[in-house]
Amino acid sequence: MLALFAVMFFPLSWLLGNALILVLDRKKAREEYFWEDRVLVGIFILIGLAEGAHLGALVCGQSVFAFTKLVALLLIAAAGISCVITGVSIGLHVRSQKRAGAQTDAPSREKRTTKEWVALAVFLLLAGMQAFLILKGTRIYLEYDETLETVTAFLRSGTMFTCNPLTGLPYEQGMPSRLKILCLPSAFAGICQACNASPELVVWKMVPILTLVAAYLAYRSLARALFSGRRFLEYLFFVLTALLIFVGDYGYGMEGFGLLHAGFQGTTIRMAIMMPWLFGLCLRRKWRLVPLVLLAEACIVWTLYGLGMGFLLVAAFLALLCIQHALQKRKEGSQ
Repeated sequence: MLALFAVMFFPLSWLLGNALILVLDRKKAREEYFWEDRVLVGIFILIGLAEGAHLGALVCGQSVFAFTKLVALLLIAAAGISCVITGVSIGLHVRSQKRAGAQTDAPSREKRTTKEWVALAVFLLLAGMQAFLILKGTRIYLEYDETLETVTAFLRSGTMFTCNPLTGLPYEQGMPSRLKILCLPSAFAGICQACNASPELVVWKMVPILTLVAAYLAYRSLARALFSGRRFLEYLFFVLTALLIFVGDYGYGMEGFGLLHAGFQGTTIRMAIMMPWLFGLCLRRKWRLVPLVLLAEACIVWTLYGLGMGFLLVAAFLALLCIQHALQKRKEGSQ
């Protein structure tokens, strides 16, 4: 069951993300959005569904079973709606192509050159080594992380945020609401419960592998935005990124350390997936998807008043655009 979930995770994410992109920007959905964008949008939708089920479970008595049931219902409903939207979009596209008398076959892509194959092979080798380290590595460096203990406490008590994960005793004063609404521990516990899997397998193995793959999808989308279809430069970007992940393995809090040792943490998901993809969205001026990233960050990472690094990145980018516009207007006025 756990293997089926892992295999279906990215196709399901693509389905959900494709539907939302069609709703938000139907006219440009086929030309200006990559398949990686659809998968990443779907992942953030899944985070939103988990957050909705998490809040519902808190209202209904903090039951892990209630969370699992709610997220399953939300997921079924979202998948059904996404299937309808995608099917209608495909039907309309085929009909418009027939009316225009155009070919419906996709254009063939250029074959990869030798240097592109070499760069791709080097990247796949490095990524495979990283996946091996995640599956066979230890967690001895995570001195201050309590994710596994929290998930285990959820499963043992059947409730969320009622017992101290280190002592097993009930909280005397409860938890701050800003921490209590974070949904990742509940999501991991729900996966364990639905798939009858151990917390160690889900938290330390499966989720970090999914995080690593999603991170490279985010970097691929960013590479496409930076290099505009120059495939060799994209592959070279992947190779350098993979090497930097190995280099960043030296210290707690570094992106490389997070991906290789703590891919289940919300901070790792933010730095490795959200931030590079959000930067690419800003470069491409895809502002309609930006709020989705900001909301997803608030659901998985504790931040001051809910405003995290994504908000600061977007604010800095908009400030630079305003400065550029003002300088350009001043230059035109002086001519």
